[in-house]
Amino acid sequence: MIIYLIELYEQAIKYENGSYITSSGALATLSGAKTGRSPKDKRVVKDETTAEELWWGKGSPNIEMDEHTFLVNRERAVDYLCSLDKVFVNDQFLNWDPEHRIKVRIVSARAYHALFMNNMCIRPTAEELENFGTPDFTIYNAGKFPCNRYTHYMTSSTSIDLNLARKEMVILGTQYAGEMKKGLFGLMHYLMPKRGILSLHSGCNMGKDGDVALFFGLSGTGKTTLSTDHNRYLIGDDEHCWSDNGVSNIEGGCYAKCIDLAKEKEPDIWNAIKFGTVLENIVFEEHTREVDYMDKSVTENTRAAYPIEYIPNAKIPCVGPHPNNVILLSCDAFGVLPPVSRLNLAQTMYHFISGYTAVVAGTEDGIKEPTATFSACFGAAFIMLHPTKYAAMLSEKMQQHGATGWLVNTGWSGGSYGKGSRIKLAYTRKIIDAIHSGALLEANYEKTQIFGLEIPSEVEGVPSEILSPDNTAFSRRILKCSLIAIGTDIDLTQQIVSAGPTF
Repeated sequence: MIIYLIELYEQAIKYENGSYITSSGALATLSGAKTGRSPKDKRVVKDETTAEELWWGKGSPNIEMDEHTFLVNRERAVDYLCSLDKVFVNDQFLNWDPEHRIKVRIVSARAYHALFMNNMCIRPTAEELENFGTPDFTIYNAGKFPCNRYTHYMTSSTSIDLNLARKEMVILGTQYAGEMKKGLFGLMHYLMPKRGILSLHSGCNMGKDGDVALFFGLSGTGKTTLSTDHNRYLIGDDEHCWSDNGVSNIEGGCYAKCIDLAKEKEPDIWNAIKFGTVLENIVFEEHTREVDYMDKSVTENTRAAYPIEYIPNAKIPCVGPHPNNVILLSCDAFGVLPPVSRLNLAQTMYHFISGYTAVVAGTEDGIKEPTATFSACFGAAFIMLHPTKYAAMLSEKMQQHGATGWLVNTGWSGGSYGKGSRIKLAYTRKIIDAIHSGALLEANYEKTQIFGLEIPSEVEGVPSEILSPDNTAFSRRILKCSLIAIGTDIDLTQQIVSAGPTF
């Protein structure tokens, strides 16, 4: 494995402009013009099966294309890859649960992409690689080579195309590695529910006594930061499955935002940035190669991709028992949500479906500052089925295993973005610690007028003045926006809770 990593380093530095070794030993590289995902360029083949199974239409992330157009783009990508002197092939796994493991093959044009996917997927042993056989799914990543924008269904020179019948994905016109990671996540959002397994856009960790917490949230809301806790075992930072066996990580690595990264605030992530780690779009000092994590001149979406084993307290294999706490992370750009509130089951389903948060700058192409949004299941860009399918499964599992729901605001307090200030990470960690320990279950609570959110009157280590926001602002903004977002009324969640998995 070490020789393999060294070879990829050598290939990247020799042939890929902008690739360097930093002072920590990590490989710094550039993703080109695209420094975030391009959701408007994502396409899914609509055929007889997917027309009935997938979520289409208003609010859906699934934009249709036909089989013919997919094959045109596939041929274009394969022809380009075949024209290169060398291509890079990764044979790897998804899902640490051996009963539901998926074999994937990634064919890419850049050594950076190969190293990235080596880190992000589950790495097979030499014996498993020898007997890998036919993959369950294949990605053809042509990187910077564009699609023909005049081809039917294309709207730019970038296209990320998924064909579930052929079990293939084609990437043209973008070198942003996150498209591969999230493309495979979309695949799991389709395959796992068909097996009765809930796919989750969440972080996950486990206490020393075996208590498990899930952290739902969009990129930038704190999933990686809060699930990476040196006092707890890390199961994973972003993508999981919840089956009858418990929880399992889909991936073999972590993909941490590293803008403003500081050793004293996030020591585990800081120390994971070493040989083998990929640093995307960061800026460093020319001679010392010291990274300036404050510099966002390339993008705010600077990233570090590293194997999960780089976290000292990672739980290997990355599986755990059924969760005790389900934590919904919202980066509130309006500054009106409380830092923490306890939810009943119906409230958990409501906030899970509406997914109120902010898209953080840089995460998607063109986003320059936090923008309020409603993302179903805290990951609408990646889900394949209707949100109520995932919500019904979550409701059933929470009831069956007695999990408690929490809404935690990692965004702004005392005013909106530009006026208030972002809630300090130290305060959020105190809140999460109180959830883990069970202290918040014993706290005194006050209810908000709208939604009936239960807000604790006191959390050790957190200033009491920030615990309860202006209820008038909360009522006016959040209620109005959330009803518009999901296009229904508050009773929807009660229907889901009552209907169960057949909703």
